[in-house]
Amino acid sequence: MISYRALPLRALAAAIFSLCLASCGGGGDGGCAACGFGASLAGASADPSTAQPPAPSATPPSTETPPSTEPPSTEPPELPGTTPPSYVIGGLLTGLPANSKLVLMNNAGDALTLAANGAFSFASPVAFNTGYAVTIATQPLWQACRVANGNGTAVANVTSVEVSCAEAQALVSTFAGRSASGFADDTGTAAAFDSPQALAIDASGNLYVADDDNDVVRKVTPAGVVTTLAGSAAPGYLDGIAVDASGNVYVPDFDNHVIRKITPNGDASILAGSTQGWADDTTGTNARFDGPAGLAVDSSGNVYVADYDNNMIRKITPNGEVTTLAGSGAFGSDNGQGTAASFARPNAVKVDASGNVYVADSHSSLIRKITPDGVVTTLAGSTPGFADGTGTAAQFFEPWGLAVDANGYVYVADSGNNRIRKIAPNGVVTTIAGSGASGSDNGIGTTALFSNPLDVAVDASLNLYVLSGNMIRKIAPLP
Repeated sequence: MISYRALPLRALAAAIFSLCLASCGGGGDGGCAACGFGASLAGASADPSTAQPPAPSATPPSTETPPSTEPPSTEPPELPGTTPPSYVIGGLLTGLPANSKLVLMNNAGDALTLAANGAFSFASPVAFNTGYAVTIATQPLWQACRVANGNGTAVANVTSVEVSCAEAQALVSTFAGRSASGFADDTGTAAAFDSPQALAIDASGNLYVADDDNDVVRKVTPAGVVTTLAGSAAPGYLDGIAVDASGNVYVPDFDNHVIRKITPNGDASILAGSTQGWADDTTGTNARFDGPAGLAVDSSGNVYVADYDNNMIRKITPNGEVTTLAGSGAFGSDNGQGTAASFARPNAVKVDASGNVYVADSHSSLIRKITPDGVVTTLAGSTPGFADGTGTAAQFFEPWGLAVDANGYVYVADSGNNRIRKIAPNGVVTTIAGSGASGSDNGIGTTALFSNPLDVAVDASLNLYVLSGNMIRKIAPLP
Protein backbone atom coordinates (compact mmCIF):
# COMPACT_ATOMS: atom_id res chain seq x y z
CA MET A 1 0.00 0.00 0.00
CA ILE A 2 1.31 3.40 -0.91
CA SER A 3 1.73 5.80 1.93
CA TYR A 4 0.53 9.18 0.66
CA ARG A 5 1.75 10.92 3.74
CA ALA A 6 5.30 10.16 2.80
CA LEU A 7 5.00 11.75 -0.69
CA PRO A 8 5.49 15.48 -1.52
CA LEU A 9 2.33 17.34 -2.39
CA ARG A 10 3.13 17.55 -6.17
CA ALA A 11 3.91 13.84 -6.33
CA LEU A 12 0.79 13.08 -4.30
CA ALA A 13 -1.31 15.09 -6.74
CA ALA A 14 0.20 13.24 -9.67
CA ALA A 15 -0.58 9.87 -8.05
CA ILE A 16 -4.17 10.85 -7.37
CA PHE A 17 -4.50 12.11 -10.94
CA SER A 18 -3.31 8.72 -12.24
CA LEU A 19 -5.84 6.92 -10.10
CA CYS A 20 -8.58 9.22 -11.43
CA LEU A 21 -7.66 8.37 -14.96
CA ALA A 22 -7.88 4.72 -14.14
CA SER A 23 -11.22 5.25 -12.46
CA CYS A 24 -12.55 7.20 -15.45
CA GLY A 25 -11.50 4.43 -17.65
CA GLY A 26 -13.80 2.18 -15.51
CA GLY A 27 -16.74 4.51 -16.04
CA GLY A 28 -17.21 5.56 -12.38
CA ASP A 29 -18.56 9.04 -11.79
CA GLY A 30 -16.80 9.50 -8.54
CA GLY A 31 -13.40 8.88 -10.08
CA CYS A 32 -13.93 11.54 -12.65
CA ALA A 33 -14.89 14.06 -10.01
CA ALA A 34 -11.80 13.17 -8.11
CA CYS A 35 -9.88 13.62 -11.31
CA GLY A 36 -11.01 17.22 -11.50
CA PHE A 37 -9.81 17.74 -7.96
CA GLY A 38 -6.50 16.07 -8.68
CA ALA A 39 -5.91 18.23 -11.71
CA SER A 40 -6.30 21.29 -9.59
CA LEU A 41 -3.86 19.96 -7.10
CA ALA A 42 -1.37 19.11 -9.85
CA GLY A 43 -1.32 22.71 -11.00
CA ALA A 44 -0.69 24.11 -7.51
CA SER A 45 2.60 24.66 -5.76
CA ALA A 46 2.97 24.57 -2.04
CA ASP A 47 6.32 26.40 -2.19
CA PRO A 48 6.30 29.86 -3.90
CA SER A 49 10.05 29.72 -4.32
CA THR A 50 9.69 26.76 -6.62
CA ALA A 51 6.84 28.23 -8.71
CA GLN A 52 7.34 27.96 -12.46
CA PRO A 53 6.55 30.87 -14.89
CA PRO A 54 3.28 30.63 -16.74
CA ALA A 55 3.29 28.92 -20.09
CA PRO A 56 3.76 31.22 -23.15
CA SER A 57 0.57 32.70 -24.55
CA ALA A 58 -0.74 31.27 -27.75
CA THR A 59 -1.17 34.86 -29.12
CA PRO A 60 2.16 36.28 -30.54
CA PRO A 61 3.37 39.63 -29.12
CA SER A 62 2.42 42.82 -31.00
CA THR A 63 5.00 44.20 -33.51
CA GLU A 64 3.21 47.53 -34.12
CA THR A 65 5.53 50.63 -34.22
CA PRO A 66 4.65 53.33 -31.70
CA PRO A 67 3.20 56.55 -33.24
CA SER A 68 5.90 58.98 -34.58
CA THR A 69 6.20 62.44 -33.13
CA GLU A 70 7.76 63.80 -36.43
CA PRO A 71 5.56 65.98 -38.73
CA PRO A 72 4.15 64.13 -41.73
CA SER A 73 6.27 64.27 -44.91
CA THR A 74 5.00 66.43 -47.78
CA GLU A 75 7.10 64.52 -50.29
CA PRO A 76 5.04 62.29 -52.57
CA PRO A 77 5.73 58.59 -52.18
CA GLU A 78 8.45 57.34 -54.46
CA LEU A 79 7.45 54.34 -56.45
CA PRO A 80 10.01 51.65 -57.13
CA GLY A 81 12.00 52.48 -60.25
CA THR A 82 10.96 56.17 -60.37
CA THR A 83 12.84 59.44 -59.63
CA PRO A 84 11.55 62.39 -57.56
CA PRO A 85 9.82 65.14 -59.60
CA SER A 86 11.63 68.38 -60.53
CA TYR A 87 10.33 71.78 -61.56
CA VAL A 88 11.27 74.64 -63.91
CA ILE A 89 12.11 78.06 -62.42
CA GLY A 90 11.19 81.13 -64.49
CA GLY A 91 9.32 84.39 -64.69
CA LEU A 92 9.04 87.64 -66.63
CA LEU A 93 11.62 90.29 -67.66
CA THR A 94 10.55 93.90 -68.34
CA GLY A 95 12.32 97.17 -69.07
CA LEU A 96 15.42 95.78 -70.80
CA PRO A 97 16.38 98.19 -73.62
CA ALA A 98 17.23 97.06 -77.12
CA ASN A 99 20.77 95.82 -77.79
CA SER A 100 21.31 95.06 -74.09
CA LYS A 101 22.07 91.82 -72.26
CA LEU A 102 21.26 90.69 -68.73
CA VAL A 103 22.75 87.61 -67.05
CA LEU A 104 20.73 85.84 -64.32
CA MET A 105 21.76 82.94 -62.08
CA ASN A 106 19.76 80.43 -60.05
CA ASN A 107 21.32 79.12 -56.84
CA ALA A 108 24.64 80.73 -57.86
CA GLY A 109 24.74 78.64 -61.05
CA ASP A 110 22.81 77.81 -64.23
CA ALA A 111 23.62 81.18 -65.86
CA LEU A 112 20.92 82.52 -68.18
CA THR A 113 21.63 85.35 -70.66
CA LEU A 114 18.62 87.42 -71.71
CA ALA A 115 18.57 89.89 -74.60
CA ALA A 116 14.84 90.63 -74.85
CA ASN A 117 11.89 91.27 -72.58
CA GLY A 118 9.31 88.55 -71.95
CA ALA A 119 9.01 85.18 -70.25
CA PHE A 120 12.15 83.30 -69.30
CA SER A 121 13.09 80.01 -67.62
CA PHE A 122 16.33 78.41 -66.46
CA ALA A 123 17.63 75.36 -68.29
CA SER A 124 18.19 73.21 -65.19
CA PRO A 125 15.08 72.19 -63.21
CA VAL A 126 15.03 72.11 -59.40
CA ALA A 127 14.13 68.96 -57.44
CA PHE A 128 10.92 68.84 -55.43
CA ASN A 129 11.08 70.60 -52.06
CA THR A 130 14.44 72.18 -52.96
CA GLY A 131 15.11 75.91 -52.62
CA TYR A 132 15.74 78.31 -55.52
CA ALA A 133 17.35 81.78 -55.48
CA VAL A 134 17.39 83.95 -58.61
CA THR A 135 20.03 86.71 -58.67
CA ILE A 136 21.58 89.11 -61.20
CA ALA A 137 25.07 88.08 -62.27
CA THR A 138 25.75 90.87 -64.79
CA GLN A 139 23.84 94.12 -65.08
CA PRO A 140 23.27 95.59 -68.55
CA LEU A 141 25.42 98.65 -69.11
CA TRP A 142 23.70 101.82 -67.92
CA GLN A 143 20.80 99.79 -66.48
CA ALA A 144 19.75 98.99 -62.92
CA CYS A 145 17.82 95.70 -62.79
CA ARG A 146 16.03 94.26 -59.74
CA VAL A 147 14.60 90.82 -58.88
CA ALA A 148 11.29 90.27 -57.05
CA ASN A 149 9.85 86.91 -55.92
CA GLY A 150 13.24 85.40 -56.59
CA ASN A 151 13.44 83.00 -53.62
CA GLY A 152 11.34 80.04 -52.57
CA THR A 153 10.94 76.27 -52.43
CA ALA A 154 10.03 74.30 -55.52
CA VAL A 155 6.80 72.32 -55.09
CA ALA A 156 5.54 73.09 -58.61
CA ASN A 157 6.76 74.90 -61.74
CA VAL A 158 7.61 78.52 -60.87
CA THR A 159 6.59 81.38 -63.21
CA SER A 160 6.37 84.21 -60.67
CA VAL A 161 9.94 85.57 -60.66
CA GLU A 162 9.86 89.25 -61.71
CA VAL A 163 12.93 91.01 -63.15
CA SER A 164 12.57 94.71 -64.00
CA CYS A 165 15.16 97.07 -65.47
CA ALA A 166 15.40 100.86 -65.57
CA GLU A 167 18.05 103.30 -66.70
CA ALA A 168 20.76 103.86 -64.10
CA GLN A 169 21.26 107.32 -62.68
CA ALA A 170 24.27 109.26 -63.96
CA LEU A 171 26.97 110.37 -61.55
CA VAL A 172 28.91 113.41 -62.83
CA SER A 173 32.41 114.16 -61.55
CA THR A 174 35.48 116.09 -62.71
CA PHE A 175 38.00 113.80 -64.38
CA ALA A 176 40.75 116.25 -65.36
CA GLY A 177 41.34 119.99 -65.59
CA ARG A 178 40.01 122.91 -63.59
CA SER A 179 37.73 125.86 -64.22
CA ALA A 180 40.62 128.33 -64.69
CA SER A 181 42.39 128.21 -68.04
CA GLY A 182 46.07 127.39 -68.23
CA PHE A 183 48.63 124.84 -69.33
CA ALA A 184 49.83 122.13 -66.98
CA ASP A 185 50.65 118.48 -67.49
CA ASP A 186 49.61 116.76 -64.27
CA THR A 187 47.00 114.40 -62.84
CA GLY A 188 43.28 115.03 -62.51
CA THR A 189 42.28 118.49 -61.39
CA ALA A 190 45.94 119.53 -61.03
CA ALA A 191 46.17 119.58 -64.86
CA ALA A 192 45.08 122.62 -66.86
CA PHE A 193 43.66 123.21 -70.36
CA ASP A 194 42.80 126.34 -72.32
CA SER A 195 39.56 126.16 -74.31
CA PRO A 196 39.71 122.47 -75.30
CA GLN A 197 37.44 121.82 -78.27
CA ALA A 198 37.31 118.08 -78.97
CA LEU A 199 37.79 114.60 -77.52
CA ALA A 200 38.66 111.19 -78.90
CA ILE A 201 39.26 107.87 -77.16
CA ASP A 202 41.31 104.81 -78.12
CA ALA A 203 40.71 101.13 -77.44
CA SER A 204 42.77 101.29 -74.23
CA GLY A 205 40.67 104.11 -72.79
CA ASN A 206 43.19 106.90 -73.35
CA LEU A 207 41.63 110.26 -74.15
CA TYR A 208 43.03 112.71 -76.71
CA VAL A 209 42.16 116.38 -76.37
CA ALA A 210 42.39 119.13 -78.96
CA ASP A 211 43.55 121.88 -76.57
CA ASP A 212 42.73 124.77 -78.84
CA ASP A 213 44.16 127.92 -77.29
CA ASN A 214 47.29 126.07 -76.22
CA ASP A 215 47.74 124.84 -79.83
CA VAL A 216 48.56 121.32 -78.63
CA VAL A 217 47.11 117.82 -78.50
CA ARG A 218 47.00 116.35 -75.00
CA LYS A 219 46.72 112.74 -73.88
CA VAL A 220 44.90 111.67 -70.72
CA THR A 221 45.29 108.12 -69.37
CA PRO A 222 42.41 106.23 -67.70
CA ALA A 223 44.03 107.23 -64.38
CA GLY A 224 43.69 110.92 -65.29
CA VAL A 225 47.38 111.58 -66.01
CA VAL A 226 47.65 114.43 -68.56
CA THR A 227 50.62 114.78 -70.92
CA THR A 228 51.26 116.69 -74.14
CA LEU A 229 51.36 114.46 -77.21
CA ALA A 230 52.19 117.07 -79.84
CA GLY A 231 52.04 120.77 -80.66
CA SER A 232 50.40 121.83 -83.88
CA ALA A 233 52.64 122.66 -86.79
CA ALA A 234 51.13 126.14 -86.86
CA PRO A 235 48.58 127.96 -84.75
CA GLY A 236 45.08 127.06 -85.82
CA TYR A 237 41.61 126.29 -84.62
CA LEU A 238 41.57 122.63 -83.50
CA ASP A 239 37.88 121.85 -83.66
CA GLY A 240 37.92 118.05 -83.74
CA ILE A 241 40.03 114.97 -83.15
CA ALA A 242 39.99 111.23 -83.93
CA VAL A 243 42.23 108.23 -83.27
CA ASP A 244 42.61 105.02 -85.26
CA ALA A 245 43.28 101.45 -84.18
CA SER A 246 47.05 101.97 -84.50
CA GLY A 247 47.07 104.99 -82.20
CA ASN A 248 47.45 107.59 -84.94
CA VAL A 249 45.64 110.81 -84.04
CA TYR A 250 43.90 112.97 -86.67
CA VAL A 251 43.22 116.66 -86.09
CA PRO A 252 41.26 119.04 -88.34
CA ASP A 253 43.04 122.37 -88.49
CA PHE A 254 39.98 124.55 -89.06
CA ASP A 255 41.68 127.82 -89.96
CA ASN A 256 44.33 126.23 -92.16
CA HIS A 257 41.84 123.93 -93.98
CA VAL A 258 43.93 120.78 -93.54
CA ILE A 259 43.70 117.41 -91.81
CA ARG A 260 46.78 116.61 -89.77
CA LYS A 261 48.00 113.16 -88.74
CA ILE A 262 50.05 112.61 -85.58
CA THR A 263 51.76 109.26 -85.01
CA PRO A 264 51.97 107.68 -81.53
CA ASN A 265 55.49 109.06 -81.13
CA GLY A 266 54.30 112.60 -81.87
CA ASP A 267 55.37 113.07 -85.51
CA ALA A 268 52.90 115.33 -87.37
CA SER A 269 52.14 115.49 -91.10
CA ILE A 270 49.32 116.67 -93.40
CA LEU A 271 47.02 113.84 -94.48
CA ALA A 272 44.91 115.93 -96.85
CA GLY A 273 43.99 119.51 -97.70
CA SER A 274 45.73 122.72 -98.65
CA THR A 275 45.78 126.12 -97.03
CA GLN A 276 43.15 127.45 -99.42
CA GLY A 277 39.54 126.79 -98.55
CA TRP A 278 37.35 125.20 -101.19
CA ALA A 279 35.74 121.84 -101.98
CA ASP A 280 37.94 119.86 -104.33
CA ASP A 281 37.79 116.05 -104.34
CA THR A 282 41.23 114.70 -105.19
CA THR A 283 44.20 113.23 -103.35
CA GLY A 284 46.30 114.42 -100.41
CA THR A 285 47.36 118.06 -100.37
CA ASN A 286 45.67 118.70 -103.71
CA ALA A 287 42.28 118.27 -102.08
CA ARG A 288 40.60 121.22 -100.43
CA PHE A 289 38.29 121.74 -97.45
CA ASP A 290 36.71 124.86 -96.02
CA GLY A 291 36.81 124.92 -92.24
CA PRO A 292 37.08 121.19 -91.46
CA ALA A 293 35.63 120.53 -88.01
CA GLY A 294 34.77 117.10 -86.54
CA LEU A 295 36.50 113.86 -87.51
CA ALA A 296 35.86 110.14 -87.21
CA VAL A 297 37.81 107.02 -88.23
CA ASP A 298 36.27 103.68 -89.17
CA SER A 299 37.74 100.20 -88.69
CA SER A 300 39.31 100.30 -92.18
CA GLY A 301 41.17 103.53 -91.48
CA ASN A 302 38.92 105.81 -93.54
CA VAL A 303 38.63 109.31 -92.08
CA TYR A 304 35.32 111.19 -92.21
CA VAL A 305 35.29 114.98 -92.03
CA ALA A 306 32.52 117.39 -91.09
CA ASP A 307 33.41 120.07 -93.66
CA TYR A 308 31.74 122.89 -91.75
CA ASP A 309 31.76 125.83 -94.16
CA ASN A 310 31.24 123.60 -97.20
CA ASN A 311 28.12 121.99 -95.62
CA MET A 312 29.43 118.58 -96.67
CA ILE A 313 30.59 115.30 -95.21
CA ARG A 314 33.88 114.24 -96.82
CA LYS A 315 35.74 110.93 -96.75
CA ILE A 316 39.52 110.36 -96.88
CA THR A 317 40.85 106.87 -97.62
CA PRO A 318 44.08 105.65 -95.95
CA ASN A 319 46.01 106.61 -99.11
CA GLY A 320 44.68 110.18 -98.96
CA GLU A 321 41.96 110.07 -101.63
CA VAL A 322 39.20 112.57 -100.81
CA THR A 323 35.57 112.19 -101.92
CA THR A 324 32.24 113.72 -100.90
CA LEU A 325 30.04 111.24 -99.05
CA ALA A 326 27.00 113.51 -98.78
CA GLY A 327 25.96 117.13 -99.11
CA SER A 328 25.39 119.47 -102.03
CA GLY A 329 27.20 122.41 -100.51
CA ALA A 330 23.97 124.36 -100.08
CA PHE A 331 22.88 125.37 -96.57
CA GLY A 332 19.85 123.27 -95.61
CA SER A 333 18.47 120.11 -94.01
CA ASP A 334 17.19 118.07 -96.94
CA ASN A 335 17.38 114.30 -96.72
CA GLY A 336 18.43 112.29 -99.77
CA GLN A 337 21.32 110.34 -101.20
CA GLY A 338 24.76 111.79 -101.63
CA THR A 339 24.80 115.30 -103.05
CA ALA A 340 21.00 115.44 -103.07
CA ALA A 341 21.12 115.98 -99.29
CA SER A 342 22.02 119.22 -97.56
CA PHE A 343 23.51 120.21 -94.19
CA ALA A 344 23.65 123.39 -92.11
CA ARG A 345 27.14 123.83 -90.67
CA PRO A 346 27.84 120.23 -89.65
CA ASN A 347 30.22 120.26 -86.71
CA ALA A 348 30.80 116.64 -85.61
CA VAL A 349 30.81 113.17 -87.14
CA LYS A 350 31.07 109.69 -85.65
CA VAL A 351 30.93 106.27 -87.30
CA ASP A 352 29.55 102.99 -85.94
CA ALA A 353 30.72 99.41 -86.42
CA SER A 354 28.44 98.99 -89.47
CA GLY A 355 29.87 102.03 -91.26
CA ASN A 356 26.93 104.36 -90.59
CA VAL A 357 28.02 107.97 -90.08
CA TYR A 358 26.24 110.23 -87.56
CA VAL A 359 26.37 114.00 -87.94
CA ALA A 360 25.73 116.80 -85.46
CA ASP A 361 24.12 119.23 -87.91
CA SER A 362 24.62 122.15 -85.57
CA HIS A 363 22.77 125.06 -87.14
CA SER A 364 19.72 122.97 -88.01
CA SER A 365 19.77 121.41 -84.49
CA LEU A 366 19.40 117.94 -86.00
CA ILE A 367 21.22 114.63 -85.64
CA ARG A 368 21.58 113.09 -89.10
CA LYS A 369 22.48 109.56 -90.15
CA ILE A 370 24.30 108.56 -93.35
CA THR A 371 24.39 104.93 -94.50
CA PRO A 372 27.58 103.56 -96.10
CA ASP A 373 26.07 104.19 -99.56
CA GLY A 374 25.35 107.83 -98.74
CA VAL A 375 21.63 107.85 -97.88
CA VAL A 376 20.93 110.71 -95.46
CA THR A 377 18.04 110.69 -92.97
CA THR A 378 17.19 112.60 -89.81
CA LEU A 379 17.72 110.37 -86.78
CA ALA A 380 16.36 112.83 -84.21
CA GLY A 381 15.53 116.50 -83.74
CA SER A 382 13.32 119.12 -85.32
CA THR A 383 13.26 122.86 -84.60
CA PRO A 384 15.76 124.28 -82.09
CA GLY A 385 14.64 123.77 -78.49
CA PHE A 386 14.64 121.17 -75.74
CA ALA A 387 12.43 118.09 -75.62
CA ASP A 388 12.94 114.40 -74.99
CA GLY A 389 10.97 112.20 -77.34
CA THR A 390 11.25 109.94 -80.35
CA GLY A 391 12.75 111.02 -83.66
CA THR A 392 11.50 114.39 -84.84
CA ALA A 393 9.44 114.83 -81.65
CA ALA A 394 12.72 115.49 -79.82
CA GLN A 395 14.52 118.84 -79.86
CA PHE A 396 18.17 119.93 -79.57
CA PHE A 397 19.74 123.36 -79.52
CA GLU A 398 23.03 123.58 -81.44
CA PRO A 399 24.32 120.06 -80.76
CA TRP A 400 28.09 120.26 -81.01
CA GLY A 401 29.73 116.91 -80.26
CA LEU A 402 28.86 113.22 -80.71
CA ALA A 403 29.89 109.75 -79.60
CA VAL A 404 28.54 106.32 -80.53
CA ASP A 405 28.94 103.12 -78.54
CA ALA A 406 29.22 99.48 -79.62
CA ASN A 407 25.47 98.98 -79.12
CA GLY A 408 24.51 101.74 -81.55
CA TYR A 409 23.53 104.38 -78.98
CA VAL A 410 24.47 107.95 -79.89
CA TYR A 411 25.50 110.48 -77.23
CA VAL A 412 25.15 114.20 -77.88
CA ALA A 413 26.85 117.19 -76.31
CA ASP A 414 23.78 119.43 -76.59
CA SER A 415 25.74 122.64 -76.26
CA GLY A 416 22.95 125.20 -76.39
CA ASN A 417 20.93 123.28 -73.79
CA ASN A 418 23.88 122.61 -71.42
CA ARG A 419 22.88 118.94 -71.37
CA ILE A 420 24.16 115.50 -72.36
CA ARG A 421 21.58 113.53 -74.34
CA LYS A 422 21.29 109.93 -75.52
CA ILE A 423 19.62 108.56 -78.68
CA ALA A 424 18.65 104.88 -78.78
CA PRO A 425 18.89 103.00 -82.10
CA ASN A 426 15.11 103.39 -82.47
CA GLY A 427 15.41 107.18 -82.17
CA VAL A 428 14.22 107.60 -78.56
CA VAL A 429 15.96 110.64 -77.04
CA THR A 430 16.54 110.97 -73.27
CA THR A 431 18.56 113.34 -71.10
CA ILE A 432 21.42 111.73 -69.18
CA ALA A 433 22.74 114.72 -67.24
CA GLY A 434 22.50 118.48 -66.95
CA SER A 435 19.75 120.76 -65.66
CA GLY A 436 19.95 123.25 -68.50
CA ALA A 437 21.58 125.92 -66.34
CA SER A 438 25.21 126.84 -67.02
CA GLY A 439 27.83 125.88 -64.46
CA SER A 440 30.33 123.27 -63.36
CA ASP A 441 28.60 121.57 -60.40
CA ASN A 442 29.02 117.83 -60.09
CA GLY A 443 26.08 115.70 -59.02
CA ILE A 444 23.59 113.07 -60.09
CA GLY A 445 21.74 113.34 -63.38
CA THR A 446 19.96 116.62 -63.87
CA THR A 447 21.40 118.13 -60.67
CA ALA A 448 24.78 118.46 -62.43
CA LEU A 449 25.68 121.57 -64.45
CA PHE A 450 27.58 121.99 -67.72
CA SER A 451 28.71 125.09 -69.55
CA ASN A 452 28.20 124.78 -73.32
CA PRO A 453 29.55 121.21 -73.55
CA LEU A 454 31.47 120.85 -76.82
CA ASP A 455 32.24 117.16 -77.18
CA VAL A 456 31.65 113.75 -75.68
CA ALA A 457 33.49 110.41 -75.83
CA VAL A 458 32.48 106.96 -74.60
CA ASP A 459 34.70 104.10 -73.41
CA ALA A 460 34.15 100.34 -73.55
CA SER A 461 32.35 100.39 -70.18
CA LEU A 462 30.04 103.16 -71.44
CA ASN A 463 31.51 105.79 -69.16
CA LEU A 464 31.12 109.18 -70.81
CA TYR A 465 33.70 111.97 -70.93
CA VAL A 466 32.52 115.50 -71.65
CA LEU A 467 34.41 118.67 -72.54
CA SER A 468 32.82 121.54 -70.66
CA GLY A 469 34.70 124.77 -70.04
CA ASN A 470 38.34 123.96 -69.33
CA MET A 471 37.50 120.60 -67.79
CA ILE A 472 36.90 117.00 -68.74
CA ARG A 473 33.90 115.72 -66.82
CA LYS A 474 33.13 112.03 -66.34
CA ILE A 475 29.63 110.55 -66.30
CA ALA A 476 29.36 107.03 -64.88
CA PRO A 477 26.31 104.91 -64.00
CA LEU A 478 25.54 104.67 -60.29
CA PRO A 479 25.93 101.08 -59.07
